[in-house]
Amino acid sequence: MNLLLKRRNPISPATSYRNSAAFVLSKLKLHARTSGFTLIEVLISITILVIVLGAVYSSYFSVHRALERFDNVTLKYHEARTALDIMRREIESAIIKKDDSDPYNEEDAGEKLQPVFVIKDRDILGKSTSSMELTAFSFKGTSINNISYFVEEKDKMLNLYKKEAPALLQAKEYKADVIEGIESFTIELQFNNKWIKTWDTLNTDKLPQMVRVSIEFDDNGKTVKLTEYARPKIGKEL
Repeated sequence: MNLLLKRRNPISPATSYRNSAAFVLSKLKLHARTSGFTLIEVLISITILVIVLGAVYSSYFSVHRALERFDNVTLKYHEARTALDIMRREIESAIIKKDDSDPYNEEDAGEKLQPVFVIKDRDILGKSTSSMELTAFSFKGTSINNISYFVEEKDKMLNLYKKEAPALLQAKEYKADVIEGIESFTIELQFNNKWIKTWDTLNTDKLPQMVRVSIEFDDNGKTVKLTEYARPKIGKEL
């Protein structure tokens, strides 16, 4: 009987080792060694990851700078064009003398209307910075306002400002920023087929034939000049 049992369940030393805990542990260690990464593979992966992330961040910041520059330049173009358009309307509606039939007479308004149209030429930081003072109909409505445009230096930058107040009422004038960081603001006037840079209706008693207004600003190292032409249409006729 014992001999039969030995033949039916033979247990060899090799089989006993495979079933032992030491054999299982060795198998796990071998699997771990074969399924992991070497130090060189990890370093290569990190290097590739750094290169890819560097390219992504570089592209991102390039696009961000381009969008930021586009926004700033677009805003400056918009501000300059808007300012030139408003100035053109005001110059075209400028007046220099009160007519006797003017409904805004001294008795009704309580004040004397003294229209002006004065252009001065000066330099700030070596750059052309004209100033303009005029009496004109407001582009917002039918009221007559005293309007002035001038340039001031702030933090080594040239900024264009505007002041406006009713011409027939005792009201405080308001000052507004028109455009910041310009290179120049130039007003030229055509008289006897010549372009000049100064004008005063107290001396000429009339408006110029044509007015040319220009604003220059920097666009990424390139100077951009926008120009608007205006022809006074009202003058002494109200």
